[in-house]
Amino acid sequence: MQLDRTVFALLAICASACHARAATLTGNVVDPSGQAIPGAQVAAFNSLGIINQQITGDQGQFEIYISPLYEGVQLRVTAPGFRTATVAMSASRIMLTIAPQSDSVRVVGSALDVPASQQGSSVSIISSREIRERNEPLASDLLRQVPGVVLAQSGPRGSVASLFVRGADSKYNLVLLDGIPINSFYFGGLFDFAHIPTDFIEQIDVVRGPQSAVYGSYALGSVINFETRAPENGAAFDFVAEGGTHAESRFALSGSGMVWKGGGIAGSLSTLHGNGPVLNSDYRNDNIFLALSHRWHTQRLFAFGDFDSNDAGQPGPFGSNPKGYFTGVDLVSRSRNNMSTYGAHYQDELFDRLRVDVFTGFCMDNSSFLSPYGFSFNKDIRGHGEGRLTYAVNRYWSMAGGYAFSREEMRNTYVTDSAFKGLLFRRDNSGIYWENRITLGRLFINVGLREEIYQTPFVSGNSNGFPPRPDFAQRTDTRLSPKISGAYFLPSGQHLHASYGTGIRPAGGSDLAFTNNPALKPERTRSYDIGVEQRFWNDRLSVDATWFRSRYSDLIVSLGGSLAKLSQFSTDNLANARAEGTELSAQLRPSSWLSVVGSYTWLDTKVLSLDGGSGLVQQYYTLGQPLFRRPKHSGSLLATFHRGRLDANIAGYVRARTLDVEPNFGASAGVYNNPGYRSVGVNLNYRVRGNMTVYVNVHNALNQRYEEIYGYPAPLLNVVAGVKWSLARAR
Repeated sequence: MQLDRTVFALLAICASACHARAATLTGNVVDPSGQAIPGAQVAAFNSLGIINQQITGDQGQFEIYISPLYEGVQLRVTAPGFRTATVAMSASRIMLTIAPQSDSVRVVGSALDVPASQQGSSVSIISSREIRERNEPLASDLLRQVPGVVLAQSGPRGSVASLFVRGADSKYNLVLLDGIPINSFYFGGLFDFAHIPTDFIEQIDVVRGPQSAVYGSYALGSVINFETRAPENGAAFDFVAEGGTHAESRFALSGSGMVWKGGGIAGSLSTLHGNGPVLNSDYRNDNIFLALSHRWHTQRLFAFGDFDSNDAGQPGPFGSNPKGYFTGVDLVSRSRNNMSTYGAHYQDELFDRLRVDVFTGFCMDNSSFLSPYGFSFNKDIRGHGEGRLTYAVNRYWSMAGGYAFSREEMRNTYVTDSAFKGLLFRRDNSGIYWENRITLGRLFINVGLREEIYQTPFVSGNSNGFPPRPDFAQRTDTRLSPKISGAYFLPSGQHLHASYGTGIRPAGGSDLAFTNNPALKPERTRSYDIGVEQRFWNDRLSVDATWFRSRYSDLIVSLGGSLAKLSQFSTDNLANARAEGTELSAQLRPSSWLSVVGSYTWLDTKVLSLDGGSGLVQQYYTLGQPLFRRPKHSGSLLATFHRGRLDANIAGYVRARTLDVEPNFGASAGVYNNPGYRSVGVNLNYRVRGNMTVYVNVHNALNQRYEEIYGYPAPLLNVVAGVKWSLARAR
């Protein structure tokens, strides 16, 4: 009996201790005047990274549960326009000081949970609050404000939107949805940014520069991660209804919250319709998203699914017509896309210093195109799986290592064998990586390596192709990608940052289908940047200058005509190019109600000689010529006002002239200068009562005529008005 009572007492003491260590962390985040900061990120973290996080509500409140099994827990709090704060787990009232910065507790660019401010890479964050406040139905219009980024869209809403980052090709952006790659295999990594609705997106991270040491294929110019709504980010319910120019209409219903103990749900339904400025320029986008999350002890499981269906008329070029080839608007051509993306993430802290993460995902894009020449289709399928271990060696050093596998498949109307039977093209990609994070006082260093292994099975030939394609034997390629980046904070307030890395893009499905070369290698880039951030005016003004340089090699080009002497094949890895420039950005935060963010990018791109041919370059280029659609000068400005019931945004963008091609037949019909332009947008939100807000959003407020892509006019003055009701307006 005495022994039983002793055991019972010990168990009671342990239970009491565990209860004391367990905590539902509640509190408020406020500014120096004591006003609540809605939309702040509050994250509980330890030496292994983020444990749990939440976005504060209207009154700056948060409520985060932490298991008693975690040790060394602290809170890290970030909000746009405020300095990041790290406080004890017990803090209940957290005051953020005004600062011209936009940080995040966890962003892409590292396999470890590293805040944006401590990464040596150039990182930009589009926060949840900005997404909700600016009332843009599609994410493409938010990306225009990112330094070093040029978004070029071929006409009205729904037209193809391509992204060029620091002069890199539009195929050189790895695009992720909650960490799941969604690039096209057939188009060699190309992603159309025209169709991502904002209603189910929580945050957008953009990391500029090559990141293949962390993410593998396609990450030559940037990595863009669309982070979706998560149940743990706090209770929220949003309803949006709007209408405007060209019969545009938009409805969206979104929400999230914890529904049962340790678990919750998030979801979104949205639809967007519009007629466009000319015949056959109508657009439809329907999206449905659902996510589930559950935590128990030190384990977490998150799963999501997203389906997007869009349909766009393709009127063709109806603007600049230098050779008189325009015969009228195309009334037949249409594109349709159905993209499904599913993913899951399991996490468990096995020991105090060891964490395991398992990721799995699947993406399928069914697209079709109807033109005067008939119907065609393309199907891209990608499965992804990854396992990762994170180990905190000591307080100064942590590391992460893992193995990733993906299978890319595609079918296309025009990819056949000699009997005109459709072919399935496939490639297996394996990646083994190791990243180290070293912290020495004010110095933060990330060093990593990734070995990528590409396995392509036997491909039957096509004797009727142009050129005829022989049988391709099974083959395996490997590439090693290193990266090192660092950030250093000087006591005087300067912030130094630098990075070096390489990127790779393996041959896409179309590259393999229309060549007689069985040994196409991955395209490569080597890039480095260095920058300094300086604070002024008691930290109310921040100015950052970053210089970058990239060298692109092993680019795949066609080698007909006079270039045929350089290779026995119709296409080969012989082309080279370079891009260098400077990004200047400034953030001004004079008070809690005003924020101004501006950027300017100077970019110089050049076509270099083909390998083995001094002075020879690919067709339609001349030696030293700038790359197409990369302006030498570009800049943006975003001013945000918060005053009483009124919130306002003024967004401006300016771009110098670019080199482009004849819009009807491409470069074969000539190369032309596309004039520069400037565009201004105005967005006003007025809180009518409680959580109900009415808004007006004006695009191209100056009613300027311009073409982001030569021959394809951008829409003129466009006005939409709407109403939104939100349970948590910060979202």
